[in-house]
Amino acid sequence: MERLPDWQIALRRLDMEPSRYLFLYVGSASLMGFITGLLLMILGLFTGIFGIIVTIAFMGISAGAAIVFPLLEVRKSANKIEKEMHMFVTRMGILSLGEVGARSMFDILRQMGDYGELAQEVKRIETLVDKWHTALPEASRIVGQQSPSPLFADFLDRMAFSIEAGQPIDIFMKAEQETIAEEYNTLYDMRLESVDSLRDIFVSLSTAGLFALVVAGIHLVLFQTGTLEDESILVLSRIRFLIMSAFLFILIQAGCMFGFRAIIPDDPVFSRDDFETPYRLLFGRTWVYSGIAMIAVAIPSIIGLFLFWPEITAEWDKYALFVAAIPLTPLLFPGIIEQREEGLVKKRDYMYPGFIRALGGTAQARSAEPSATIKALRGIDFGRLDDCISRLESRLSTRIDSERAWDYFSAETNSAVISRFNRIYIEGAQSSGEPAATADMVSKSTTNMLSLRRRRGLSASTMWGTSLGLLIATITSLNITIYIVRGLGESISGVASGLTDVDLSSVTDGAAGFGLPALDDNTVIEQNIYLFKVVISILIILQILIMSAIGNRLRGGGWSTTIGQGVQMLWLSAIVSFFTSLILDWSSGLFGIGS
Repeated sequence: MERLPDWQIALRRLDMEPSRYLFLYVGSASLMGFITGLLLMILGLFTGIFGIIVTIAFMGISAGAAIVFPLLEVRKSANKIEKEMHMFVTRMGILSLGEVGARSMFDILRQMGDYGELAQEVKRIETLVDKWHTALPEASRIVGQQSPSPLFADFLDRMAFSIEAGQPIDIFMKAEQETIAEEYNTLYDMRLESVDSLRDIFVSLSTAGLFALVVAGIHLVLFQTGTLEDESILVLSRIRFLIMSAFLFILIQAGCMFGFRAIIPDDPVFSRDDFETPYRLLFGRTWVYSGIAMIAVAIPSIIGLFLFWPEITAEWDKYALFVAAIPLTPLLFPGIIEQREEGLVKKRDYMYPGFIRALGGTAQARSAEPSATIKALRGIDFGRLDDCISRLESRLSTRIDSERAWDYFSAETNSAVISRFNRIYIEGAQSSGEPAATADMVSKSTTNMLSLRRRRGLSASTMWGTSLGLLIATITSLNITIYIVRGLGESISGVASGLTDVDLSSVTDGAAGFGLPALDDNTVIEQNIYLFKVVISILIILQILIMSAIGNRLRGGGWSTTIGQGVQMLWLSAIVSFFTSLILDWSSGLFGIGS
C-alpha cells in the first residue's frame, strides 16, 4: 500500500477536508493579513499603490504560513518517529531473541513513554487490531499509509508482508537490524546535505535582506523629515520602510530556523531522570548564583544608563550592544558548565559500545552475579566511564537493588544514549538469557548512532562559523551604511546652507518634481540616523536569538549552552560594532565626513 502525500496526511491528522481547511484556516489567515494591511493604510503608514502591495503581501504571507504549518507539523512528527527507529528496531531485535511474539513486543513498546510519537503510531495499530478486529498485517499497512515517516511506513509494509508469508517475527526483526540501519544512515545523510543546502539559502536570503535594510536606511535619512517629538504614528510613518525591511530580514531568518528544525531531528545529550547527581546540584547552584549576579550587575548598569544617557545615545552604534551584553554576562557561567559537561558526556558515549560489549561477553562466559561481572572489567580502561563503572560495582556489591544501581549508573553518566540503551540491554539480557548477543546488538546500534552524531557535529560547526561570519558582516555593513548616510547628510546640510536665498520648491519643480526632502529640513538628519541605529541594534539582538536557536537544533545539547553562546555572540557583536565605528571615525574622510 503506497504512502499518502504529506498534505493528505496533514489533513487526515487534522480530521479535515481540503475545502474546509482552506476556508477555515487559510481563508481566516488571509483575512487577518488583509485587515492588518488595511489598518496600516488607514493609519497612513502605507498609502496608494504601495499600501495595496503591502496588503497583498501580508495576505500572501499569512496564507502561506497557514498552508505550510500543517506540512511542517507532519515533518516534525516524522523526525520524532525516525529518531527513535534505530532504538526501536534494536529493542525489537533483542526481544526477538527470547520467546516473545509480535503482539507482545508491540505491547512492550507501547508502554515505553520515551518512544513518544513512535509509540503513538504503534498504539494506532493496536487500536485497529483490538477494537476494529483488523488483521495485524492489514493494520500495519493502514498505519504505514498514513504515517508521517516514510522510513517507518516502509518498515511496516515489510513487516506485514513477512507475517503474511509466514516468516517468524524473530527472524524478521534480526534481518531488519541492518536494513533499518542502512536506510536510516542514507536518510540522515540526505538530511545533512539538505542542511548544507539550506545554509547556503540562509546566507543568500540574509544578504538580500541586508541589502534591503541598507536601502531603507538611506531612504530614511534622505527622504524623511520630522522630529522625535512628533506623534508616535508620525515617527512610525517615517521609519515604515525600515521596519518593513527589518521585518523581512527577521522573517527570512525565522523561516530558515523552522526549516532547520523540520529537516533534522533533535539530539538530546543529557539523560532525563530525577536523581540528584553532583553535576546537577552544581548546575542548579550556578543558575542561582548567576541570577543573583545578574541583579547585582543590572542595578549599576541601569544607574549608569540614566547618568550617561546623552553620551550613549550620541554614540548608539558604539555602546548600545554593550548596554544589552553587560547585564547578561553572568549567564555565561551556566553555559560554560553545561558545555563542559556535554563534552564529558560525549566522551562517555564513545566509550560505551566497548564497555557494553565487554560486559555482555563477560556475563555470558562467567554466569556470575552482576557485581562479580562488573568487577571482572576493572582492569580495562574505559576512559571517562571508569569512575561511573567503579561506583556501579560498589553499589552492586553492597546488595543494592540491581535495577536501582543501573539507574544510578545512567544518571551519573548523564547521557541520554547510555540511559536508554542500558534499559534495552538489561531487559534483553534478562528476557533472552543471551547477554552476549544482546550486548552485541546494543554496541552496533550505539556505534552507528554516534557515527551519525559526529557527522552532524561537522555540519553544526560549519553552521556556527557561517553564523558568526554573517553576524560580523551584517554589523559591519550596517555601520558603514550609517557613516555613508551621515556623510551624505553633512553634504546636504552644506548644500542647504548655500541655498538660503533660493526657493527650494523651484529646485524641485525644475527637477521634474524630484527632490530631496532633507534639503527642506536638514536638521533632522541626525535624528533619523539615531532611529536607524536603534532599529538596527534591536535587529541584531533578534538575529542573535535566531542564530542561537539554529545552533542548538543542529548541535543538540542543552539550552544553557545555547544561552551562553548567545551571550558570547552578543559580546562579539558589541566589540565588532564598537571597533568598526571607531575605525570609521578615524577614516571618516573616506566618506566625506568632516572634510
